[in-house]
Amino acid sequence: MYDKIVDILCAIKEDQPELRPLLSPATDLNNHIGLDSLQMIQFMLKVEDQLNVVIDYDQFDYEHLQSIDTFMTFLKSCQTQDQSMYEDVQK
Repeated sequence: MYDKIVDILCAIKEDQPELRPLLSPATDLNNHIGLDSLQMIQFMLKVEDQLNVVIDYDQFDYEHLQSIDTFMTFLKSCQTQDQSMYEDVQK
């Protein structure tokens, strides 16, 4: 998951060679990457599409972007919620 998020960030920022070595799980998505509002929307949509996850925007908070690791934890919770909703529908 980390590699895909890094790939998405590099594609959106369009400076892959310079950005990739600067990224780590602790990288602050709010302050270190410098995504403008349009890039942030593109990022979220690509994450949903490429990672096959539905982001729960009711639960989403700006603090989930404190680091790539924090964002991945949030995404995993979305996948868990998504799976439990699917199981409820199947019953």
